[in-house]
Amino acid sequence: MTSLRYNERRRYSAAQIRMIQLVVGSEATGAWDEGCVECVTRWQQAKSLSADGKVGPATYAEVLAAALAEDKLPAITKVGAWAGRQAMAAPAAAVDFCQRHGIDRLDVVVNDHSHARAPRDFDLLNRQRITALCEAARLADIEVHLMSWVMPHATYIRQAGELLLPLLAETGARSLQWDAEEPWTKAEAPMPYPEAAALIAEVFAERECQMGVNGIGFTPSESFGPLAEVCDYLVPQCYATATNGSRPDQIVSTCVSRWRKEFPSEKPLAIGLAAFRQEGIEGFSPQQAMQASLLDVRAHGFDTVIYWSLRQLIESEDAQTVVSNIRPHAPPHCARIS
Repeated sequence: MTSLRYNERRRYSAAQIRMIQLVVGSEATGAWDEGCVECVTRWQQAKSLSADGKVGPATYAEVLAAALAEDKLPAITKVGAWAGRQAMAAPAAAVDFCQRHGIDRLDVVVNDHSHARAPRDFDLLNRQRITALCEAARLADIEVHLMSWVMPHATYIRQAGELLLPLLAETGARSLQWDAEEPWTKAEAPMPYPEAAALIAEVFAERECQMGVNGIGFTPSESFGPLAEVCDYLVPQCYATATNGSRPDQIVSTCVSRWRKEFPSEKPLAIGLAAFRQEGIEGFSPQQAMQASLLDVRAHGFDTVIYWSLRQLIESEDAQTVVSNIRPHAPPHCARIS
């Protein structure tokens, strides 16, 4: 196998390839070519690595270390947070907090069906509060996205269309994002999952925005995969916390590697990160844990992160310090709101 073909088969993102090219001195096009392979070979020689032009795990680790030292890692340009009842109860305060801490995307949680397993009706939280929060965010130039729970039941899906399509239009949401956790993956009497996903695609075919889906890092592919197929983007929940045993410096790589293999590899990813239970992760302070996950995000070239949740950010000084300094031109960190 040629070095060029080897590198292409590694499935590095365009942002990762640009990072590699910047480090090795090649033109930063974001695509592999023979000139880039030659630059890799010369760089490997200078680093006393196996000079074969192939960017395997060992070479990539050296490139990543150099990119970090030389500040050549891709930047995170969009910082979001899932926001629910607390933000709806005080939209002005929530938006002010976002502005002061560099949060420029709100994923507004429009219902709470987290404990549902049996078939049930689809409903929303207080519609007026949802729209008020969305309007306040839009006026502050904060992107608005709507997040809803989802279940694989025909009546539920059709009712979702009746309520969500008008709400998407009214709020000007950039996307509708499904939360496909256990109400989807462990539902009682589910439709066949490919049929449920196809019905969602049909019911929401007239939407004027993108449709995404989030799920836990190790979500079952049999139930999640069909929904991923009909969505425009995916959000793996790359949560490393004091209680789940995941390493913050590895969790993004672990989840992304699995999702790229199990689900459509061409779909864009936004990365879900945890702002909760960061105290007590072995070997990391809370700020170090969050920063380690962000470094992993940048190493993969992803430009969008979404935190669970806005409430957790408001309650944590450590989280605020980290989040306030993610985006290149974000405002400096200041004290949290009361």
